[in-house]
Amino acid sequence: MRRLGWAFFALVVIVLTGYMLNRGIYIGHTMTAYRVGDRTFFLKHCRYLHLNGTDEVSVAGSFTRNTAAETESDFCPPLKNVK
Repeated sequence: MRRLGWAFFALVVIVLTGYMLNRGIYIGHTMTAYRVGDRTFFLKHCRYLHLNGTDEVSVAGSFTRNTAAETESDFCPPLKNVK
């Protein structure tokens, strides 16, 4: 009976890992600065790990004149939102 419990637990772990990698697991972000005249704008890109590599997504509304530290605090979801 104990062996069946461990097999079920392993199956659940494999299914959850596959689901998370299919959606994309957050692995970091990058900030890009754009200069327009004397103004600097920042855009944040969130990076996600998938089964077939990585994906970079721009954060909606992150292209702002705020400082890099203020834009840095914009939220990247732990799992990529699938549209």
